Amino acid sequence: MSIRKFRKQMKPFIIILTVVFILSLAYGGYESYRTSRINKKAQEAMLLNKDYIQKIDIERAKQEISRTYAERVEKDIVDIIAFNDVIDKKLTLDLAKSLKVKVPSSEVNAQYEELESSMGDKEQFRRMLQVQGLTKDSLKNKIEENLLMQKTKEEFAKNINPTDEEINTYMSLYSIPSDKKEDAISLYKMEKGEEAFKLALTKARKEMQVKDLAAEYENLVEKVAYEEDGFKITNLDLAKTMATIMINQKATKEQAEELAKNIITKQIKVAKLAKDKGVQVNEELDLMSQLQEYAVGLSEKVREEIKPTDAELQSFFNANKSRYNVSETADAKLVFLTIKSTKEDDEVAKEKAEKLLAELTPENFTEKGKSLGNNQDIIYQDLGTFGTKAMVKEFEEALNNVPSNTIVNKVIKTKFGYHVAYVKKNGNNQQWSVEHILIVPYPSEKTVTEKLEKLNKLKADIEAGTLALNDKIDEDAIQSFDAKGITPDGVIPDFVYSPEIAKAVYETPLNKVGIINPNKSTIVIFQKTKEVKAQEANFTNLKEDVKKDYINKKVAEYMSKLF
Repeated sequence: MSIRKFRKQMKPFIIILTVVFILSLAYGGYESYRTSRINKKAQEAMLLNKDYIQKIDIERAKQEISRTYAERVEKDIVDIIAFNDVIDKKLTLDLAKSLKVKVPSSEVNAQYEELESSMGDKEQFRRMLQVQGLTKDSLKNKIEENLLMQKTKEEFAKNINPTDEEINTYMSLYSIPSDKKEDAISLYKMEKGEEAFKLALTKARKEMQVKDLAAEYENLVEKVAYEEDGFKITNLDLAKTMATIMINQKATKEQAEELAKNIITKQIKVAKLAKDKGVQVNEELDLMSQLQEYAVGLSEKVREEIKPTDAELQSFFNANKSRYNVSETADAKLVFLTIKSTKEDDEVAKEKAEKLLAELTPENFTEKGKSLGNNQDIIYQDLGTFGTKAMVKEFEEALNNVPSNTIVNKVIKTKFGYHVAYVKKNGNNQQWSVEHILIVPYPSEKTVTEKLEKLNKLKADIEAGTLALNDKIDEDAIQSFDAKGITPDGVIPDFVYSPEIAKAVYETPLNKVGIINPNKSTIVIFQKTKEVKAQEANFTNLKEDVKKDYINKKVAEYMSKLF
């Protein structure tokens, strides 16, 4: 009975203990959660709509923009721009989600691999990421975000369908030649798409909700800095204008602010003139975009008012006749091939390096290296002083434990070729001062001849149209493109200056294929697709073009006076 009584008395006590234990667990869990939340909150900059923006993202944006500006822009100006860039980025990603814009992982991986390969050394690339506080995954996330933002802007351009009248006006406004209509359409769609994107972003900015803003960012939020003639200029408008001035004119912050306000005043003056002439712009756009639209609208109104006489046009033509003369040019499809060295070529380079190594001493290394000169086959360099991981792995490993004032006793093989190295000073395998001579395994005359013979067999098929001349024509092709407007003296627009290639193109009959070998490792195979003979301009034939140019000149003169 006593045991039963004891158990009966203990039951309420056990229940109380259990409740206390559960409550203590709950309190401990709450305290842990509260501490965790406090720590997390300390890292958060703000709640933007439904997502938290991390302070680290804003600080990284500040660093990136400061580097972009070559650190010539004051920190408080950079901070305003960076803070608002982070907001724009988040809102753009929200737009991407609402528009269901996607980025295939294959595109992300391709860009990552391109970045990685550009460094040459994967380990060096990994270390560079570490320095910037990034990992492979976080870099891929950044790449994906950048692609998403790019594709989101492009999405707005897809819905732009200009009329012929709009394109013709656009081509007149920017003096785009009539044969470049397709290019004009692409540019027009891109500009109007950008405008549509800005509208969507401005709307998103107006509707966004910012909560829990950390105190250190309160002065970076976009707000009205001052008003002028009914236009509200924000601190962000002012900061962006000041940054441009500080970069281009190397002005101080005070000078940049004064100049920025003067520029904005002139833009507002132009906007008022445009309004007086009946120009209307979308007032939902941000202020700077509105001012730009007013300027474009004013120039269009002025253009409509200019009515030149035939005498004025003839006089303008006579003064600028050389501009209208047709120069001799040629178009050609060009394919560049790099000739890979064979095993035999590699052995020849190795033998040269070994023979050179046997002839060198610390006393004659510099003089001998300089006497060899620098060309495609052999390169002498004083590499100066460098530390660990500055050179490719094979080169650095060969320098380890080599005493100062000593030539490395073996030829060093790297992806660049065969090196003979002279260690002037070894600082405990942590730092070296080195000179080297590099023997590059270039293709031999036999290798080049064999490649040329192979390509010559393809010429007839290309000329007959049964084989396309492109970068798939040969396994060693590295680039192909259509060169427009090649001049006799060697200018290949948007590419290179090469009298040798130009001469070969001009000497080759139309639609025929030519092959040249400008250096030991390169072959150019080409097909001339067009030739234009020199022709003196005729006013009657070019009257409409002359009229456009005359009006554009007058519009430019009018607008320049306003600014």
